[in-house]
Amino acid sequence: MKFKKTLIALFALSFVGSLALFLTSSPLYSALRIEILNNFFPETPDDDLILPFGYTLGPWPKDFLGEPIVTKLTYKKGPPSKFIDTMTQIWRPVEIELSLTGPKTVVPDFKIKNWRDCFQSDFRCSKEKTLFWERVFPEEKKYSGENIGLSWFESPDPRGARGVHLVVQTKTYEINRFAVIIPNGSVQVFSLKSILSGPGIEAREIFVKTMGSLKVNEDLANSRAWIESKIKKVNVETIKGIRGQKERFERLILVQNWIYSYLSVNPTALDSFYHLAGITHSLAMDLLKTKERTFENQEAWILSFHPLLSTLIRYAKDFPSSDSKVKEMQALLEDFLLKQRKLTR
Repeated sequence: MKFKKTLIALFALSFVGSLALFLTSSPLYSALRIEILNNFFPETPDDDLILPFGYTLGPWPKDFLGEPIVTKLTYKKGPPSKFIDTMTQIWRPVEIELSLTGPKTVVPDFKIKNWRDCFQSDFRCSKEKTLFWERVFPEEKKYSGENIGLSWFESPDPRGARGVHLVVQTKTYEINRFAVIIPNGSVQVFSLKSILSGPGIEAREIFVKTMGSLKVNEDLANSRAWIESKIKKVNVETIKGIRGQKERFERLILVQNWIYSYLSVNPTALDSFYHLAGITHSLAMDLLKTKERTFENQEAWILSFHPLLSTLIRYAKDFPSSDSKVKEMQALLEDFLLKQRKLTR
């Protein structure tokens, strides 16, 4: 009997020791180091580049290494009630992509102070940390054995972004993922996947500066008003009349990204998806009829238009009384495909 009790005690000590080793070695269950993001908000910002995405507002790059940044949209059954689930900016096809995920509540009534206290401790709130981890890093198993780092990032700006910064480095690329925590506790994720060398290094520098420039505001009304005022001034016919091919393409892509920004703060109106389809069609047809290559990545953009227009049509179908606009959007897609087939014969 005495031997049995001793054996149980040894087993319990072994289990507790193994658990303690796991908790202290896992980046999730150790108190996170503090990372300070410098405030990079420009003193004289270019209003064209100040865009809201969810609860954040900041100067986003419109191009990378001389090529415009284009965006694609992931469909999720709707219509969206508050936020689009995921948008992806293509900074450089295949090599550099930035995913922007709409804000979500991870733990109800858990505010930013609760999250900060949680991540500044070793063993507290393990349940909440696990839920956070599942939200921010759902593909963890895929990166088992890779180099993973975590930090709590802060900003000297009271309105700046703060939250958890995840870094995953593989043999070929790096993931930099900032989980921005809004004062109300919602979590909004910005994730850059980039190759390790050359352009990837530059992309990561720009991305970190962008994160350092963000302002966080729970009031979506101001963000909606800001981006809506820019879109209302857009005259597509005037843009089509720009004689310089490069400038015309850049302007169409800029307006396209403005509409994506608007969708991130107000995705509940059918017209936004309809107008995005219209500007995408204008850009697609302009690119197809152009004999000379203006940008290195334009073939990749053309390949993305079919899935994008199809996604926009799927979103439009989710809205009630959308038949007439869906038909117009389908006509835009068919027009693009017809032109594309003619050129590839």
